[in-house]
Amino acid sequence: MRKWKVVLSLVLIFIFISSMGLAAGANKSINISMDGKKYTVKEVPVVMDGQAVYSDIPTFIHPIKDYTLVPIRFIAESYGAEVTWDQKTKTATVLLKDKEIKVTINSKYIYINGEKKLIEGEAVPKLVTFSNNDSRTMVPLRVISEALGFEVGWDSKNRVPFINTKNSSDDKASKGQITSVQVEKGSGDKPKLVIKGTDKLNYSTLSLKNPDRLIIDIENVRLNIKDKISFEGGVGQIQVNEKPINRISVSQFSTNPDVVRVVIHLAEEVDFDIVTGGDGKSLTLSFVNRVRGIEKEIVDGKEALVIYNTEKVKTNIIHLSNPRRVVVDLLDSVLERGSYFKYDYDIGFIKGVRTSQFEPDKLYKPNDRIVRVVLDIKDGIEDPQVKINAYHDKIVIIPETGIGEVIHYSIKGDNRVVSVSTLEETDYTVEYTRETNTMVISLPWDKLDIKEGSMTIQDGLINDIKVTSSGGTSKIILTFRRGIEYSLLSHDTTDKIAISIKRDENEKPSDKLIVIDPGHGGHDPGAVQNGTLEKDVNLAVSLKLNERLKSLGYNTIMTRDTDVYIELKERAAIANRNMADLFISIHANSNSDSSVSGIQVLYHAYDKATVKKDVNLQLAKIMMEEITKGTGAQDRGLITRERTVVIRDTEMPSVLIEIGFLTNKEEVQLLQDDAYQNKIVESIVKGIEKFFDMY
Repeated sequence: MRKWKVVLSLVLIFIFISSMGLAAGANKSINISMDGKKYTVKEVPVVMDGQAVYSDIPTFIHPIKDYTLVPIRFIAESYGAEVTWDQKTKTATVLLKDKEIKVTINSKYIYINGEKKLIEGEAVPKLVTFSNNDSRTMVPLRVISEALGFEVGWDSKNRVPFINTKNSSDDKASKGQITSVQVEKGSGDKPKLVIKGTDKLNYSTLSLKNPDRLIIDIENVRLNIKDKISFEGGVGQIQVNEKPINRISVSQFSTNPDVVRVVIHLAEEVDFDIVTGGDGKSLTLSFVNRVRGIEKEIVDGKEALVIYNTEKVKTNIIHLSNPRRVVVDLLDSVLERGSYFKYDYDIGFIKGVRTSQFEPDKLYKPNDRIVRVVLDIKDGIEDPQVKINAYHDKIVIIPETGIGEVIHYSIKGDNRVVSVSTLEETDYTVEYTRETNTMVISLPWDKLDIKEGSMTIQDGLINDIKVTSSGGTSKIILTFRRGIEYSLLSHDTTDKIAISIKRDENEKPSDKLIVIDPGHGGHDPGAVQNGTLEKDVNLAVSLKLNERLKSLGYNTIMTRDTDVYIELKERAAIANRNMADLFISIHANSNSDSSVSGIQVLYHAYDKATVKKDVNLQLAKIMMEEITKGTGAQDRGLITRERTVVIRDTEMPSVLIEIGFLTNKEEVQLLQDDAYQNKIVESIVKGIEKFFDMY
């Protein structure tokens, strides 16, 4: 009912003003004298319940303090109240139903039913003399009207005050209490105000100037403060003296209806944000910077990200990995026009930008208001650093020159192309050493816009690229996993050195990479039979296989080398990321028939993007032949699998070897015997070498 009446009143105001204009005398300039000074002010009507009301004594806006002054007689005529005047004390008494209001000329206090209260905003009664020398007592419209329980507002478009009177049936009964008003500290520099109550809190706010104040009116509640706050004349005071808050006043502003008023006295005008607690029983007011957007711009000749704010803000920089990111957290901030934005900006080593209203984690306090800006980093950049300059209304982020801006890497078919951008045309040399599988590009140090840095590639051919500088020379060092062949794509003198690289067809064991996958692990034990866990047998054999292959010069990677759980897709991904030549998954078997023993080899029976099914079949056949021959175990057959992830999703030849049955008492003992495990390992190694000879 109450909200409906407010809307109706505003509609009536609009219709009244738009169709008829203000009555004669509206906006007319009048001359007055007040506080010993002369002013020219504009007369305004008061719109009461949608009707413009004029008094024969002009109503006007205070020329300095910006509040509406009405003659004391207006109260009597408009509200039906009884008004008396004490000339000696210059005090007016207003009586209406169960309310007695006393106001005194130039006094900052008002008495409501005998209770002394501070008038906020210096809206005090004045003695005003008009141009006809008629002196009248003028009272603040809002102060008197709200004390009597009426709604008072301001139509900023038409610059007129309005009042909505309420019948007792409109008043809502109090639903709860305000039990706490406290100032708390967040992770930023600014204090926060936290208001707590016993029920869901409904509130409205009002900002005032000269001096700057923020008013929070909480409806349908009574003040029952449990905090240690000093009260005088019904007004509690909290001294803060920490920008932007000077102090806070708390009072039971009215009791019909019940309204608790919290006034924040500010040192300066500042933006704010109020968040309601999850149960609706608390309000947290934060003074915030508003993030308006992020642009890509040229700053001091360099590409930069510019975050546009409403004020200077404190930042926190966090470096994250997997994937690599640089996080810039803006404290005491809120994001305008949404809660998440993504920008496809490519600047230096930054390949994209995301920003969101961040929910505080363990690094921050629960009530913090944080805007998180995430800089997504290009692959291979090990230590991305950014330069951040915070100004009054913006933050400028410039990626420091990194290796990713100077050295560019790409894959073209079977070839890799590495290019180096120099500051100007320069001579250079390239040396490749087959024994160490390293390439060194040398050039004058002043021709390269970076003195040191590194990037990890790990594509199965190139391990990493490093930059070092000493003695006037910069060296770009490429380390390879295996032997390579290369050709220069650039001239002897150039500002962009380009080299094409591919595998050397005459490979050695050190050129091969084999991924060994011990099945199960961690919380996944696999088969558990005869007091033996499959995961332990798998790991023991895999570790022996790893050591044997390394001793022969092969490069190896184990998906796990301890008792941990690895997701199936991640096992395949490890092999794919490193462009392995072979994937061997080690498992142990079980069967309801305890007499069953022997070897099974599983393979993927369909063509994959990079591997024909016949290649996987030949690998499976070779493994079965070598293991059964080397161990004397029974051939339990080659098994085709369509959905076994580790052999389905790998992009190289792969098999899953079931090295024996844990349900067979004789075989489970063999599987835990070092000598037998070594036979399995030697057999698998012979199978690998035979396969490499064929393919």
